[in-house]
Amino acid sequence: MTLLLDMAVSLDGCISAPDGSDGGLHDWYFDPTDPSKTVIHELVEEAGALLLGRGAFGSGEDADGWDDTPYRVPHVVVTHHPPVRPVDRTIEFVFVEGVPRAIAVAKVAAGDGVVALGGGADVAHQCLAAGFVDEIQLHVVPVVLSGPRLFDGFPGALRLTKTRVVDAPNVTHLRYRVDH
Repeated sequence: MTLLLDMAVSLDGCISAPDGSDGGLHDWYFDPTDPSKTVIHELVEEAGALLLGRGAFGSGEDADGWDDTPYRVPHVVVTHHPPVRPVDRTIEFVFVEGVPRAIAVAKVAAGDGVVALGGGADVAHQCLAAGFVDEIQLHVVPVVLSGPRLFDGFPGALRLTKTRVVDAPNVTHLRYRVDH
């Protein structure tokens, strides 16, 4: 099983604007050029499960739900507070307490596919600090946001090996292997 940390960041490493808004970080995804379409297609094809934090799940809910996601795989949500009412969606959501347990559930759900960690800086930090992350894919958008940064508060050092660069007009897709 490969755990892939996959997130969009600004040039200054931010995952959102200071007010919590997207700040344009995902425009490339919703209106992709041909190079970005290839990256999106590859990720959709290789993902066997998605791993999300509760905040990332909530952001999707606030944006009119998850029905339009191209990822037709189980979505494992790390949370101390699962929703009171069951999530009635076309996508399977599994709410799990604790990162290690969530990774175990996502690994089983993914089968031979990749577990794609798509959101939540806190969950990303926990996975990185515990050595769970095998690869990192960053979608670097040419904007400076001065908001919360992906690697702020990460308690350690990472050594990475670049495995791919895909340049697109409004984003640069970078993929790295984490050298454990």
